[in-house]
Amino acid sequence: MNFVQIDFVYFMTIMFVLYWLAGRSRHGRIVQNVLLLGGSVVFYGWVHPWFLILLYFSAFLDFTMGQLMVRRPEKKQLWLLLSMAGNLGVLGYFKYFNFFVDNVVELIHSMGLNTDLRTLAIMLPVGVSFYTFQTMSYTIDIYRGDLEPRKNLLDYLVYVSFFPQLVAGPIERADRLLPQVEQPRTFKADHVVEGLSLAMWGGFKKVCIADTVAPYIDKVFILEDPSGPLVWSAAIAFSVQIFADFSGYTDLARGTARMLGFELTENFKSPYLAASTPEFWQRWHISLSFWIRDYIMVPLLGSASRLTLWRFIWATILTFTIIGFWHGASWNFILFGAFHGVWMTVYTLLNRYLPASVKGIPGGRPVAVAFHYLAVSVPGSMLFRETHLDRIVQHLQKHPFAATPDEWIAVSVVAGMTMVVATPMILSHYVERFIIPRLKKTPVWLPAQSTSWAVFGLGMFVFYRVSSFDFIYFQF
Repeated sequence: MNFVQIDFVYFMTIMFVLYWLAGRSRHGRIVQNVLLLGGSVVFYGWVHPWFLILLYFSAFLDFTMGQLMVRRPEKKQLWLLLSMAGNLGVLGYFKYFNFFVDNVVELIHSMGLNTDLRTLAIMLPVGVSFYTFQTMSYTIDIYRGDLEPRKNLLDYLVYVSFFPQLVAGPIERADRLLPQVEQPRTFKADHVVEGLSLAMWGGFKKVCIADTVAPYIDKVFILEDPSGPLVWSAAIAFSVQIFADFSGYTDLARGTARMLGFELTENFKSPYLAASTPEFWQRWHISLSFWIRDYIMVPLLGSASRLTLWRFIWATILTFTIIGFWHGASWNFILFGAFHGVWMTVYTLLNRYLPASVKGIPGGRPVAVAFHYLAVSVPGSMLFRETHLDRIVQHLQKHPFAATPDEWIAVSVVAGMTMVVATPMILSHYVERFIIPRLKKTPVWLPAQSTSWAVFGLGMFVFYRVSSFDFIYFQF
């Protein structure tokens, strides 16, 4: 089920009413959790019910391994390895099997040999990268002694399959979300209002911004030989699209969860205002960044006493290459991750070794922000969007300012549309920072909120299309 489908509006309305009515019963929290689990089953299995088999395979596997770590602690390492093997096995088969087969076949053919290896018609389960990481973090934290294994299977299953964040995050840690599942939840009107506002804004970003600019971008990237200015204008447009699309999903997830009494992790903090790559990854897809940091990068770096310059460089680039590969089984995602890894290394080393007198940039932070966006975010967006390596090379070889008059007209159209759709998000940054804090203290706050709902609702009604695009991160 998709957040911006009319089916979800009906689903959420029914869920919301039943959920809060159940909260008044004698065993309110338990009944609420039963409803959440049932609702998550309906939500995730709406189109492909068999996806539920993989979801609950991962869930039961890690629940069992967590219990065994306490009952048979002498074999803790074995239980952790079984958990990781099961989850990574699911992820590897459904997401990466065909990628490896394709590349092995290509390698064999390049050697002048033939092979009967073939790819399989494997359908990628929606959200598999998200829930496998979430369940693995549960067993890893138990193994490290940072978390006590849960005995209540119902609470644990709600944590794993909580429908607002199930498909595309945020990737919630057990020590943050499980306590909310285990505690009683009471109806709070202000939380419902805040959640509705956040969800409406997220829907607006998806339907009116991301889906509106998407066709212009697609038309550029399907051209056989687009000019340099056209490619880079489309890359800038895609940076707007993917931010509106993914942050829109996160706002919908966080808003929906807040209406049900939960607080999910904030996943975005104005990432394009970052002045460096380390800062960017503290603002973009925050739940994934910190997951990778805690469970992959820190072990790769090792202790401070053993950390050498060479180890820092290869561990950082490898970590970000893994981030790229997490996004998809394609070489462009590997390049995307490695590209960010190189910039992460460069910025970190410059900050560490350059003297303070040299670090100052003429123009200050605005120049640093603009440079990072143009030098890192835009090329990274092109690597993310263009899935064919030969075309990536072709795009990079094009002169960025050479185009025919007709192509410049097309560039102006793409750039103009990008500016139009980006304007609400730019304005929202200043509204959230300067206007909302003042309005909250005045009687006009509620009318202002309801007016914004009407604007967002009207915008979604006008811009909604039957052939609407899935959220980009559904493919991951």
